[in-house]
Amino acid sequence: MIMNKYKIFYIDDEKDSLINPIKEKLESKNILEVTLNKPKNFESELDILTQDLKNYDALILDLQLNGPQEDTFDENGEKFKVRYQAPPLAQMLRTLASEGSLPDMPIILCSTETKIKDSFSRDFTSHDLFDWTFLKDDINEITIKKIVSLIDGYRVINSDKKNFSHFLNRDYKELDERILSRFVCEDNPPPHEIARTIFKDIIQPIGLLVNEVTLAARLGINISESKDWGKLCGYFSSGEYKGIFNDSWKRWWNDLVIDIFEGITSENLASLDAVSRVTLLIEKTGLRELVVAEPIKLFESNNYWNVCEVTGMPLDPFEGFKIIGKEEPKPWQDYAYVSLFAIVEKPKIVDKMGIKIHPTEIDRLAIERIKID
Repeated sequence: MIMNKYKIFYIDDEKDSLINPIKEKLESKNILEVTLNKPKNFESELDILTQDLKNYDALILDLQLNGPQEDTFDENGEKFKVRYQAPPLAQMLRTLASEGSLPDMPIILCSTETKIKDSFSRDFTSHDLFDWTFLKDDINEITIKKIVSLIDGYRVINSDKKNFSHFLNRDYKELDERILSRFVCEDNPPPHEIARTIFKDIIQPIGLLVNEVTLAARLGINISESKDWGKLCGYFSSGEYKGIFNDSWKRWWNDLVIDIFEGITSENLASLDAVSRVTLLIEKTGLRELVVAEPIKLFESNNYWNVCEVTGMPLDPFEGFKIIGKEEPKPWQDYAYVSLFAIVEKPKIVDKMGIKIHPTEIDRLAIERIKID
């Protein structure tokens, strides 16, 4: 049986010699079918997209559409320069989708690392317009899988916009109902708004859900040294997130992890240090190849609950330093943290990742740095 490919509409202002390799990479697994397009003037582009996107599953936009277009001409055969970038186009498309003028679908941003850092990362108002961002130089099988996951998630939402329990594959009443509360009273909530809230307020941040490295931190495990890590994850399989986007963003429900741990050990996870957690897990599961994670250099506590965003290593949030984001975490979200070790020993990586210390932590950081100088 021949599987229907996912159809992608891709707009980029670069020369064909530069974007054809991107198309080839995206189509390499024979799952995506990518149609390349050069940007037109804004009004013409909207007219084209309003018609053509009805036949596509996702839209990919280059961040900067206003570069030199040597091979692009207007209706009179004269060269012209596009005077807009991806965000205003995406904003208008989101509005048209909300009005029902075109189908609601993933809008994905692609660009180079330099352009993302110099332009997009500083423009917080544009971030919610795009479902996901990838770098042109980093396209691989995972990139393709994530694009497919986003498309499939949108299809689920479009099939029943009010079935939150179906989207999350869990009874929504068991969760903090403030998360999707704005959609409860809306007669016809835009699918892209629902998708954005689930992806960016539930899946991406640590809080209701935890990723693999945070799961390991809360269990006290050193993943790289623990041969039985995969087997241990099997004990927590009933806590896995099975809602939309789960096939590319593996997560576990934090409350279910705590319940499962208590079911295995009869102890409260948060009240134990890493040594006690791992000792109990070995005793109760018989998995001997589990290794306790050691504290990050310059830290002492092993009451792990989060991870350092730079090293990925477990840390006690009381020792780590909060990171300031574009807004304060919502009630069901955790802060992200960075370790003193990363700040002192890996400043270039910290800077490259755009990590900024939360204002409430600056004085404490200064004191800690004095201690080690």
